[in-house]
Amino acid sequence: MSDASVKREDTEKGVAYTKKRASFSEKLSYGIGGISETLSSNVIFNLAMPIYSIALGVDARLVGLAVSIPRLWDAFTDPLMGNISDNTRLSWGRRKPYILLGALLTGLLCMAMWSPPVALSKSGLFWYFLVISILYFTTYTIFQVPYSALGYELSDDYNERTSVMSYKTFIMGLGGVVLLSMAYKLCFKFGDNEVEGARVVGIIFGLAIIITGITPAIFSKESCKAAHQEKIVFTKALIQTSRNKAFLILCGVMFFILVGFFIANPLLIYVNIAYICNGNKEMAATMFGYNIATYGILGFAIVPLVKYLADKWDKKAVLLIGVFLVMLGFGLSWFYFNRKYPYLQLMFGVLASPGMSCLWVLTASCVADICDLDEYKTGLRREGMYGAMFTWLQKLGLAAILAVSGYIVQWSGFNQAAALQSENVIFRLRLMFACAPLVFLSFAFVLVVLYPVNKKTIEHVQKLLSERRQHI
Repeated sequence: MSDASVKREDTEKGVAYTKKRASFSEKLSYGIGGISETLSSNVIFNLAMPIYSIALGVDARLVGLAVSIPRLWDAFTDPLMGNISDNTRLSWGRRKPYILLGALLTGLLCMAMWSPPVALSKSGLFWYFLVISILYFTTYTIFQVPYSALGYELSDDYNERTSVMSYKTFIMGLGGVVLLSMAYKLCFKFGDNEVEGARVVGIIFGLAIIITGITPAIFSKESCKAAHQEKIVFTKALIQTSRNKAFLILCGVMFFILVGFFIANPLLIYVNIAYICNGNKEMAATMFGYNIATYGILGFAIVPLVKYLADKWDKKAVLLIGVFLVMLGFGLSWFYFNRKYPYLQLMFGVLASPGMSCLWVLTASCVADICDLDEYKTGLRREGMYGAMFTWLQKLGLAAILAVSGYIVQWSGFNQAAALQSENVIFRLRLMFACAPLVFLSFAFVLVVLYPVNKKTIEHVQKLLSERRQHI
């Protein structure tokens, strides 16, 4: 089948309609942009505690706040950016100019983030990290919201939307394996200590964010459906989006999965230091890198299977399987976290990574479907606002966890100055990692069951939209 737009006949109505399909080069260039997205969103979580708390001695609670406070700012900037992008009418498009600008600024701020002035006190380091984090996440919003909206627009086909997101997830997973898995380990390879090494790592990641981020802005093509539609008032767009039941359920799925995953995942480095590696930070960094590599390799390797199963069984069924796998990954960690067999901890990635890949591929594909339902109801294409609200809910979940992550570490009793941790500290860290996520993941599982949209619904709506467009 051709990658170009394919004209099909509606045998029931006798109506000819055109479905936009993405070419291989468009899907590839869009997927490369996913590397910028995953590096931008994850490098701060991978390095914040190890560099600013463990190495520089900033209170873990303050580090968690410095990363979470900017997410409150996102509550305003994400929907605003979505509305600005939806209302932009430039010859180059309403997505690509912002993707280019956002990638450039985010890469530069990534370099600055890991190069704090050496003379700063611990309090000064906190304020430096906080200010840079706010600027960093603001520019990331400029990139990420239009980038997500561009992906929703690349194809009108129900199954090919999963293909577009599969390309993105596969390539961003590959980028995570190559770079994110080595981030903390690389900090020990440059300079005399991990703090000096982090400065070089920041430059490496900043350049990668810029190069991969501008790729979709250069090579992807935007949809022209909304080129002449009326501009949308921000408050009206926000209210309409927040009333979409299917969208709210999908947001709840994403929110609870992310809270469940990230409430425990940052503790992995502490579990390694305190328990599995018995105080050896460099060994813990190595095992942490192996975990990220395993997670990343399986995350992108499983994507073709996720796409195949979603086409065969529909998106909802595969998403349910994904949530269950993540639950197994955390719950069984009580048994495979073992000092005698340190590599057994890689089972976490074996179970959780395929489950999270289902989440990334299928929820994004579902948002594109929901945009069709919204167009049928409102007559407007609003991928920017839907993408913004969806990513904001993701960030809200992460912010909630990051705000308490330092307190969780504090509650465990972990002492960064001690060579060895007590058995009580180890027990608390392992208990939190294995059990806390299951509460939130159970809520996510129930919401997936309640999700009302399927292939039949979307294909019917698309036929109705096609008839409507022909009479405009």
